[in-house]
Amino acid sequence: MRVTEEWSFRVQDCCFTGKIISEIMKVGIPTLVFQLLTGLSITLINLQAKEYGDSVIAGLGAVTRITAMGSLMVFGFIKGFQPIAGFNYGAEKYDRLCEAVRTAIIWSTVFCAVYGLTLALFSTAIISGFTKGDGEMIRAGRKALAANGCTFLLFGFYTVYSSLFLALGKASEGFILGACRQGICFVPVIWLLPSFIGMDGILFAQPVSDVISAAAAVIMAVRLHRELAHIKIPCSCRSAAR
Repeated sequence: MRVTEEWSFRVQDCCFTGKIISEIMKVGIPTLVFQLLTGLSITLINLQAKEYGDSVIAGLGAVTRITAMGSLMVFGFIKGFQPIAGFNYGAEKYDRLCEAVRTAIIWSTVFCAVYGLTLALFSTAIISGFTKGDGEMIRAGRKALAANGCTFLLFGFYTVYSSLFLALGKASEGFILGACRQGICFVPVIWLLPSFIGMDGILFAQPVSDVISAAAAVIMAVRLHRELAHIKIPCSCRSAAR
């Protein structure tokens, strides 16, 4: 015997409370800002690179598209990790939360290492596929792609924790960390570094920002795990009392 159930959606059945909307905005607004910062970073790169010619701009544009492809794959993985982290944190299952974080870091870092090293090792061949013999574009793109590939292995760790803070409802920490890579750290670097090392400052701006952002992620991750370690003790006592 087959049982069929009808499902219907009605707006009046939805509950739009201030608390629910606030929790949605904690994740939604930082995510919107991150996307805006991505556009800002591309604009700043083009502004700084315009004095070096169209070939350099084209080379950096190719690097941006190539690294974005790997970044989007990591983001897809993280979107599956976020609800798991948020649920276990809310349910006070901190051991499972820590296990989920470890698993996410391992797999995202493995992917980023393979992808990044591939870009670094085959940078010339990859960039050459975007042009028909433009030597200047290949030289600029190859150097930038190799540098971005080397620091891309940090991207998984950084993204796990920037997303984790948002999943745990820690909007301030998540916003600050998420804005580091292409905002808080990147903007000063892209403006200052070319003044010291010329065009190389533009090519290496994103890798330098990646390293600084990853260092910030390590500091904030240590603080978070210390907090979880203190929380787990009273939770264990409460479970034993039951």
